[in-house]
Amino acid sequence: MEYSALVFDDCNEVEDTYDMLLETIDLFANDENCTQIVVSCKSVWTLRLATAPKNKVMLVQRPDRPYVALLNGLKAIKQENVVVTGISTKHASENIDELLNHLSKYPAIQFDKDLQAFDTRLLMFCLQKAIESNLAITSYAEAVTLVDTPLEFI
Repeated sequence: MEYSALVFDDCNEVEDTYDMLLETIDLFANDENCTQIVVSCKSVWTLRLATAPKNKVMLVQRPDRPYVALLNGLKAIKQENVVVTGISTKHASENIDELLNHLSKYPAIQFDKDLQAFDTRLLMFCLQKAIESNLAITSYAEAVTLVDTPLEFI
């Protein structure tokens, strides 16, 4: 199953964090099913990542307001399926394969707090619902629960 990866960096601007971000990007870059990697981060890392462009990677400026950050990241996604993650070295390609297997059967999957997969159209609908309801959300998981679509935990 082809998918896009959406990587959110918490942007604490520590060198170890940048190295973890690069490892996370490499995890998806080495997956032939991942057609796009969208990295949402603050300007410090955006500038640094832009100096060494990588195949499949698109950089998105991460604003301070959570809803705007969620919307900006999602607007850059081109595939019908998206894997959402923070920066982490604990995930392996096996976790992503399992996540995608479940995503083929259900539109909202959570592996753990830091690794989720969604049908992109569902997320856009959920974010639209959140803005119409004037609700403050901070994650895609929160948005999905607004439309009574429970997350399937694996």
